[in-house]
Order: sequence, then structure tokens, then C-alpha cells
Amino acid sequence: MNILIVSCSQRENAKSFDVSRYVQTNILDEMEGIESSILDLSQYPFLLDHYGVGRDDSTSLANEKEQALALMYSCDAVVFVVPEWGGMIPPALVNLILLSANGSANGLPLGHKPAFAIGVSASSGGSNPISLLKGYTGKNSHLTWLPLHAIIQNVDEFLAHAWGPTLENRFSQVQSRLLVGLQSLAIYSSQLMPVRETLVALSKQHPFGQ
Repeated sequence: MNILIVSCSQRENAKSFDVSRYVQTNILDEMEGIESSILDLSQYPFLLDHYGVGRDDSTSLANEKEQALALMYSCDAVVFVVPEWGGMIPPALVNLILLSANGSANGLPLGHKPAFAIGVSASSGGSNPISLLKGYTGKNSHLTWLPLHAIIQNVDEFLAHAWGPTLENRFSQVQSRLLVGLQSLAIYSSQLMPVRETLVALSKQHPFGQ
């Protein structure tokens, strides 16, 4: 099973990427039969200009689209690690979701694949990205959001906290939510695999939502 982690900040050396590596190292690398990769949106600057007119570097844009789509098509489940920017999600993530629609992707690369959301905040935020993602990103991507999610507040303190997913304190409780969420994601993925092709074929009859 291949799980794709999307580090959704378009800033280099972002805390979202640190959280992505943290999740990969402490959880996914320890799960049997799981392979994982990270799509770091800070390394795909031309995707931000995907809908620009007359100013795109067409070669770089085409290359970045091809690489991003290849990662989305090849995964079986996806984890979005999303910083809260002024109560919103980064524009690079919006463009990535737009790119995953049938018209842009020549298919549904995330169609009926389970997704787990992790909100990230340097202070006490992080909930708005969850609401925004679950509220509208499934319409044309046809991905399947888990009812579970995790919110990491005070991210610097969280990353400095030793790994120990118990219920002893608020950081270990978040670690437990991450562990349970990703274990659940793997179960959802294994159950959806046998029926995904059929579901995607049905979705393509109405690819732009119901």
C-alpha cells in the first residue's frame, strides 16, 4: 500500500514538511506493508501559476504537473498536512485540488481514495483547514475524507515532544490521534481498493459533482 503525504505549505523549510517527515518516520515507516512518499508543494512553484495566462513557463509547468499527477495516481491513500494561513489554506493546495479534477488530470487520480487531514498552527489555530478541506475539496476530486482528523497546535513545541502516543498530556493525545487516524486510513484504503475502479467509472459519468 502506498500512502502519499502532501506537505501543503508553499514555503521552503516549512513546519508542514517537518510534520510530514514526523508522521512518516514515527508512524508510517513502522506500519507493515506500507510505503510512503512526500509531495512537498514548496518544490512545485509553477503549480501556483497553473491557471495563469501568458506568464507560465510552459515546460516547467508541464513537468511539475506530470510529477504531481504521477504521485497522486500511484498512491492508495493520501494525508494532507495543511498550515492555517490567516484562517485559510495555502493557494498551492487549492491549485493541487483543482489539478486533480477529471478535466485537468484526464481522470480522477484521487477518486475514491481515502484522505486524512492534519491541520497545523504555530499557535492555537489549525481547525479552519480541516473545515475548508472537508467542506469543498471532495466535489471534483472525488476523494473520500475520513471522519477522523488531527490538529497540531503550537507546532514547535509539539515537534520537540518525545514520541509517545498515550493520553498523558495534550501533545501525546495528538500523537494518539495521528496514530489512530493513519491506522484507520490504511484500513479504509484496503477496503476501498477492490471497488475503487468501479466507483471511479461511475464518478466519471458525473465528474463535476452531483
